[in-house]
Amino acid sequence: MNQAVFIIKDHADITKTISYLHTNYTKANLEKKPLVVEIKSESANRSKAQNRLYWKWLHEIHKKTGNDEEQLHFEFKKKFLINILKRDDDSYAEMCLAISQLKQSESEQYRAIADGVIRETSTTRMNTSQFTNYLNLIEAFALKEFGMVLPVPDDLKYALE
Repeated sequence: MNQAVFIIKDHADITKTISYLHTNYTKANLEKKPLVVEIKSESANRSKAQNRLYWKWLHEIHKKTGNDEEQLHFEFKKKFLINILKRDDDSYAEMCLAISQLKQSESEQYRAIADGVIRETSTTRMNTSQFTNYLNLIEAFALKEFGMVLPVPDDLKYALE
């Protein structure tokens, strides 16, 4: 059976969803493969506006501190992004646990593996809510550590919502 995804915005969508279930549950039961229904809130990937604001902030921090923007990107992923993904993604959390066990075993490969995971972990896998959380953490960090109020241009104010 093909996977079906229904976005429910009104009662008509509910009716279509229930109709699909009625149509397909008998066949699924006969095949001894019951249907699985998963209900979750819609979440969009981080927006281009959020990404533009993020890189603007990295540039501003670079101007204040002299730190390379790519290195700032790496450090913020290590400090904030990894924890957001560990919180929200069980399989990612399991991978991080395995890596931390390498550290505890004093494995020589730990640092290379950990840094590789951080480098390969992309903000593109975040949804808008997670990325807003990420931006808020960076904004608070910049204020606390560097005494900087990061600018939010008028055309990007909505990126923090």
